[in-house]
Amino acid sequence: MLDFLDHEDMSRLVQTALVAAVAIILFFGLKSRFLHFAKWARLPRLALTPVRLIFRYAILAGAALLILSRWGFQINGLLAVLGTIGGLVAIGFVAMWSVLSNFLCTIVLVISKPFSVGDEIELPTMNVRGTVTDMTMIFTTLETASDEFVMVPNNTFFQCVFKRRRGHTVTDLESHLDGSPAPLGRSQPARH
Repeated sequence: MLDFLDHEDMSRLVQTALVAAVAIILFFGLKSRFLHFAKWARLPRLALTPVRLIFRYAILAGAALLILSRWGFQINGLLAVLGTIGGLVAIGFVAMWSVLSNFLCTIVLVISKPFSVGDEIELPTMNVRGTVTDMTMIFTTLETASDEFVMVPNNTFFQCVFKRRRGHTVTDLESHLDGSPAPLGRSQPARH
């Protein structure tokens, strides 16, 4: 059938197919496992998203490196280049510490749920008071009494004391960040 392939090439093809199949199964199967773990641990799905993405793409990268090495490519040089790029990215993260800090604080805010969209927040040390109208991965937006919007970096909530008053209708942070706010009438009522 494939007379132009010798025994060694056929062996490499079979091994490549097996590695690719296992990588694809792990790549797609990992998402559901992380979702089951998040449900079991009672964690918001958003909290595990970065870890899940890192694992999924590490599986693809590892499979690609295995396949390339099996076909005779020298991956030592490639690993050195990838290590250098990884080091530069790490240095870039250190330089962008404020952004990374806000991002990580957002995840902790979603997990710990100290406030919800619709609650009134006051930061006495900053003389800021308003209703939480929006939360992104970097900022929480407060609407003040004078119809102005104040963007508060999310790491601020870990650096100073803040007061919270429950709103009449609130949406939890995870639902808000997922982009799937509860339909009208399904928002959580205020708890006193």
